[in-house]
Amino acid sequence: MPREAKPYAQRGWYISRPGGTFIKLCPVSEGMTEARRLLKLKLGDQEVERELLGGRLPPKLTVTELFLDFLQFVRVTEVEATFLYYQRWCTEFARTYGDRTARSITKADATDFKLGMMTKTYVRGNQPPRPYKPKTVNHALITLKRAFNWAIDTDRLPAGKNPFARVEMLHCQGRERVATPDEYKTLLDHCTDDAFRDVLVAMRHTSARPQDIYTLTWAMVDWDRKMWVLTKHKSSRTAKNPKPRVIGMPAVVEAVLRRRLEQFGPTGHVFLNADGRPWRLNALGLRMRRLRVRASVKPDEQGEEFVLYTQRHTFLTVAGDDAGIPNAHLVQVAGHTNGKTTERYIHTARQAVADAGRRVGDTISTTTPASGG
Repeated sequence: MPREAKPYAQRGWYISRPGGTFIKLCPVSEGMTEARRLLKLKLGDQEVERELLGGRLPPKLTVTELFLDFLQFVRVTEVEATFLYYQRWCTEFARTYGDRTARSITKADATDFKLGMMTKTYVRGNQPPRPYKPKTVNHALITLKRAFNWAIDTDRLPAGKNPFARVEMLHCQGRERVATPDEYKTLLDHCTDDAFRDVLVAMRHTSARPQDIYTLTWAMVDWDRKMWVLTKHKSSRTAKNPKPRVIGMPAVVEAVLRRRLEQFGPTGHVFLNADGRPWRLNALGLRMRRLRVRASVKPDEQGEEFVLYTQRHTFLTVAGDDAGIPNAHLVQVAGHTNGKTTERYIHTARQAVADAGRRVGDTISTTTPASGG
């Protein structure tokens, strides 16, 4: 008959090893009574898990093993850029917690990782160290949350064992910079790479994301209806009922594609780099960064750099100012699954609200208030 699990002190903490599973309870300073109480709760949780899994405890899957399985799944279901991005943050978390069992990771561990990201720096090339931006920290947390959710959905972890489920995201300012015609012309004037110039033109005149550009194939181009039809895109995995993404193809973009069709033929990817290979996300970002430096396009007053995504934000801002586009259509133009995301671009609606409020205020009273003093 197995021994009854009991707390014991080790390096200033009360711990226990019921069934060979390591459990960290509380500091010794909190006392044996508290340690016993926590152990009883932990053993109760294990019993619930055992019942949920048909009388057996979950396997002692380590964090590293969980991530390897998850990334193998991502490799075959997502585009390469998504795989590499997920791999980056899974690797970062595994540096500290990789040898721990996935079941032992707590919200405290997840929060400690978040705090660590907020104080760490990274180095890019020969540039000085930089702190991670709030948006980058959030992306890391979202990646890890998805990895643990996947483990739960595939019965590698019991329900309720996602330590990132209730970790709060950091507040971060959304993209605000709008590209001016002069900035766009300056970039084109300094762009010496015809292949990248075509990317700039396409992103200036469509709602495409960078991912849509480098994954676009000729099979997705509908010449008769002047559109691109993307069956696999960013929102296709987040929508409850995934639908193809439709991107309108204006005349200036159609001219670019017809020239590329004559040059490279009707198979494979539409946008190729100077070597005749499909673009990669990092390569596009690097090319944009070098171009804006060469063209002396500086950060705006809020310090926001002109990046490739600035073109999409500019396009959607112009679309949001067009009163002739219904809000429902604007959501689809943007390729959003949640209309609230699109609301930030609907400036005409805000103006209409302001005008309505001002008209009511003007009709309430025509009496000029007396000046003070």
